[in-house]
Amino acid sequence: MLKRLQPVWCLISLLILLFPSAGQQPDPRAEVLSLRYHQHPEFFRIVLEIEKIREFYSAELKDPERLYLDIFQARLKSGLHGTSYQINSPGVKIMRLAQKNPSTVRLTIELVPGAKQSEKIYYLKNPNRLVVDVYARPGPEKSAPRPPASSSSSGSRPSGSETAARDSSPQPPSPSASGYSLVRQLGLGVKRIVLDPGHGGTDPGCISPSGLKEKDVALDLARRLKTMLETQGKFEVFLTRETDLSLPLEKRTAFANQKGADLFISIHLNASPRKNRTGVETFYLNFSPDPAVNELAARENASSTKNIREMKLIVDKIIKNSKYEESRDLAEKIHSSLLQHLKHNFGPRDDLGVKGGPFWVLIGSEMPAVLVEASHLSNAKEEAALKTETYREAVAAGLFRGIMEYVKSLGKG
Repeated sequence: MLKRLQPVWCLISLLILLFPSAGQQPDPRAEVLSLRYHQHPEFFRIVLEIEKIREFYSAELKDPERLYLDIFQARLKSGLHGTSYQINSPGVKIMRLAQKNPSTVRLTIELVPGAKQSEKIYYLKNPNRLVVDVYARPGPEKSAPRPPASSSSSGSRPSGSETAARDSSPQPPSPSASGYSLVRQLGLGVKRIVLDPGHGGTDPGCISPSGLKEKDVALDLARRLKTMLETQGKFEVFLTRETDLSLPLEKRTAFANQKGADLFISIHLNASPRKNRTGVETFYLNFSPDPAVNELAARENASSTKNIREMKLIVDKIIKNSKYEESRDLAEKIHSSLLQHLKHNFGPRDDLGVKGGPFWVLIGSEMPAVLVEASHLSNAKEEAALKTETYREAVAAGLFRGIMEYVKSLGKG
């Protein structure tokens, strides 16, 4: 019997020698192949060449000031782990590259204290590479020269028609935190806006201790904001739901796409186990390793009708989100305006930040899209305020101001 088995074992041994990886699962991690950098006149650029596009997350830390970028399902090419780069740049001091854990590569960028204005992180293809642009704050500007005197001998002031013509001339857009996106390069503006009152119908959303439902407050806020945008901003505005209607998450952005909207804003109210928590939290579409963000996303996404088999397609949509830059800029302007307006009129509020999150209601939008958690139903003071006309009108006004700030930044305000 043993003699008959010997040729079989010999054949198996030969196959193992010839094909050592036979039977092993392919490594799902994408290899980070190289790092290079360059100081451009307006920003400092870091380029990570990577085998395949992978999810990433970035955040800032203090003491010392630094920006880190985690690339998931990735591994460093041999020799790159632990590499450090001393940089002579207005915004960047040191860069470090490391294998944070078996499936995560981390790039740490130590910043010149107080020098960073913004950063832009995005993928490019052919070859695949992840690009980080760090923009430093501008230095002191020289005083602008005074305009030359008018050639008119009369010395008279321009006529009213001349002044009007000068004031109505097109204004160039301002750069967002990420620079001049394609929207700004092409001089695009905003005409049509879709507002999405969160939840509805059989999905009440958060419920306050006294029974105030998120779906009802969100619809009222959206109606108020719609009126402001139509009357003061002269926009075309549509609501994803006009009544207490159940509406699948996927159909909300589909509705905005069908309407040809330029902006999509989903309005929600927050809740927290910490009853003293107040304030505003605003999201754009991205992945997040933050447990609190993922918990909120799980709660907001609970009514999705999608199945696990569709996960790859969903992830691809998030990765290929082409409105990332404008969505983040819109989120930042709405967040800042709403928070400051509420603070000014109603006292201190928690600034819970602008964050990326995998929210179903933002997936698939063909326009900049954000989700705003405008106040907390779980906080007694904010719950009481949300029952009043004054506070609801203030929330709508804060949202309106943020939208107008964004439109103005496009050179169209």
